[in-house]
Amino acid sequence: MLVITLTAGCGEESTMTGRTPAEAVAQQAKDSTGVKVTKLVRVDYSGVVTPTPSSEDDTIVPVNIGEYSESRTTGILRLGAAASDLTTTFHRTDIPEDLKGIIPDDLSYMTTKAISISGTDTYEQRADRRDVPAGKAWLHHSSPKCGMAARLLGALDARAVLSPKVLQRLTAPAPSSGGVIDAVATVVHSGSASHAEFSIPAQGDDPVMAVQLPMQSRSIEVSWQLWVGPDQLPRRVRLIMTDLLAEKDVPRSAVTEIDFTDWGSDVSIGPPPKDQVHETGSCLDPEPQ
Repeated sequence: MLVITLTAGCGEESTMTGRTPAEAVAQQAKDSTGVKVTKLVRVDYSGVVTPTPSSEDDTIVPVNIGEYSESRTTGILRLGAAASDLTTTFHRTDIPEDLKGIIPDDLSYMTTKAISISGTDTYEQRADRRDVPAGKAWLHHSSPKCGMAARLLGALDARAVLSPKVLQRLTAPAPSSGGVIDAVATVVHSGSASHAEFSIPAQGDDPVMAVQLPMQSRSIEVSWQLWVGPDQLPRRVRLIMTDLLAEKDVPRSAVTEIDFTDWGSDVSIGPPPKDQVHETGSCLDPEPQ
C-alpha cells in the first residue's frame, strides 16, 4: 500500500491571503526564488536473506537485504527556472547489535551530489561511480527520456510535491489544525487517492509507457497529510509509500519527510566547471525516493 502524508504550514493570516497553496507556490516560481529542502527517507525492506549454513553447527541469521535504511538530502530548489542542487547521504540504522561488526555501516562512498538545470540537464557526482574517466568528477546527461518512469508513475519527490497539479490534489480535502511548524501556526490537509492520480506525463514520454505504467500504480493507495503556513506555502510533507521502482522480488516501503524552509530566498544554481564534466549518453541513477 502507498501512503503519502504531506503537511503545509498555515497561520492566523491564512484567511487573508485569498490564494491557494498552488497559487502561492506559482507566485514563487514566477519570481524565480528558491526554497531550502531537507528530506529524510527511512526505507523498510520486507524481505530478508537467510544464509545457508555450511555445517549443522552454524547458526542461521536473518539479515536485512537492503543496501541502506535511511537517506538524508539537503539543498535548494529554484522554482521558476526549474533548477536544484541537492546532496544525499546514505545510512544503515537497522543493524542488529550482534551484527554490527559484520555488516558495514559506513556508506559514505554512496554520497551523491546532484545538480539539475531546466529540468533536463542533470549533473551527478558520486565517489563510487566507475564510469567517470580519470580527471573528471561529474557525469552529465540532457536526455528528456531520463526519469520518464518516475514521471509516469507519479514519483512524489520534493519538486513534484510543489507542482500545481499535485498541490491542487493534496489540498482538496478540508484542512484541520496542524500545530506549529517552521515557527508558524499551520493547517494540515489529509486524504487518500490512487497513486496513478499523481503521474505527470511530459512531452516526449513514450506513449505506450504512459498507458502501461500508470495502470500498474492504480492498485496502490496514497494517503497524505500536507502542512501549509499562513502564506499558504508548504512547510512539511510526510509520505509513506511502496517503492514501485524497487527491484523484482525485493519489495520495500519508505517513510519520507520533507521540510520546506527559507521561502523566497535568492539562490544561484549553475553547472560544474566544464573541465570536470564527462558527457554520457546514458541516464543517471534516479534520486532515491
